[in-house]
Amino acid sequence: MPSNASAGGGCRWPLLALLAGLPACALFHLKTEVKAIAAHGVVRVHVAEPPTTATTYGVVWIDRADGTPEVIALQPVGSDGGAVFLLRLGRPYHIGAFTDLNGNRVYDGGEPAASARDVTPLALDQTDSQAVPLPLALSTSHGLPPGKSVVIPDPQSDYGDAVSVHIGDVTTIDDPRFSAENGDRGMWRPFEFLQEIGIGLYFLEPYDPKRLPVLFVHGISASPLDWRTMLAGLDRKRFQPWVFSYPSGFRVERIAVALASALAVLQQRHGFAQMAIVAHSMGGLVSRGAIQRLADQKGRNFVPRFVSISTPWGGHEAAAKGVSHLNYPVPSWRDMVPDSDYLKAILGRPLPAGTRHDLIFSFKTSGGIGMPNDNDGTVGVASQLVPAVQEAAHSVFGLPLGHTEILEADLTRQRVERLLVAD
Repeated sequence: MPSNASAGGGCRWPLLALLAGLPACALFHLKTEVKAIAAHGVVRVHVAEPPTTATTYGVVWIDRADGTPEVIALQPVGSDGGAVFLLRLGRPYHIGAFTDLNGNRVYDGGEPAASARDVTPLALDQTDSQAVPLPLALSTSHGLPPGKSVVIPDPQSDYGDAVSVHIGDVTTIDDPRFSAENGDRGMWRPFEFLQEIGIGLYFLEPYDPKRLPVLFVHGISASPLDWRTMLAGLDRKRFQPWVFSYPSGFRVERIAVALASALAVLQQRHGFAQMAIVAHSMGGLVSRGAIQRLADQKGRNFVPRFVSISTPWGGHEAAAKGVSHLNYPVPSWRDMVPDSDYLKAILGRPLPAGTRHDLIFSFKTSGGIGMPNDNDGTVGVASQLVPAVQEAAHSVFGLPLGHTEILEADLTRQRVERLLVAD
């Protein structure tokens, strides 16, 4: 949930206090954002074995009334053959891919290509399923005579565009995309965040098969920058840090599905046998859902270590009030309501066999606007210590620190590092 202060210097207050003083312009933007999410869906593309000697593009188009094509989006596919498009609902689209062998951003006869017609996007706010990648197998048999070209114009449409997805890109914790301002933006303007910044699972240094990958997952209204202090002291001889950057205003289940998909791609790409996840606040809810889905998809579990910090396993009372008092609440709040369908789903079944969950909780204050008596300034202690979660946890450890203050403490980092290597 929103915290008292961010590691990046931004200011974030408890949710009820925010709601009490939320300006009309913020409510208007939130309404616009929620409506945009409801009006859009995604299409994922997977190009089988794209050539490595030239750029392969994914392309989306529709047929105009006169039968001519109108290009909606054009995007280079990743090294794994993946591309994601964000499209308006309410009509089918034609999806294709081609390899631009001569580098002219034009499809020329004889270049490998593939297409599928009348593809319907999966709604962004549909949380009970994930977008299955559309398989495209490139071929040179399309009937376009050699020497003849089809020009692919730059997209000029309101129907949608490509989504910027970064899986395994190397960057630094000072990446401008990780700013505290963008963390707030990810909650209050999640659709805008997705359009302009995208979603990513980033490496903070090149992949090293000799060190354990440790993924750090931030919470709501936060960003990877919140992990700066912990990362600065992390033993880089043992661990290689990864960070997940996402718009935290989206439904938690949708984010969990995206994280599971990204981890599946990285595991296939690098073949690591195991990794660890360290998550803060709502990031713990995201991570638990992702770990469960990942094991379902892969048929095996390669996340033996999971450490949650200050996670509201029982939900948040302020989220419930936000959902009940606002016509257009932040979508992720719906999954933070106590006893929400998402919370019931992830807590209603255990973590996969082989995953050890170590729980760290925070406590510091009593009372507060809309808060239970015992809390850390943002999340109630009772929500962090749901009995069923405690009982299933390998260890439970508390620190008398505030909700984000706990991420700054050496005691927290030391505890996390011991848990990552413990038998």
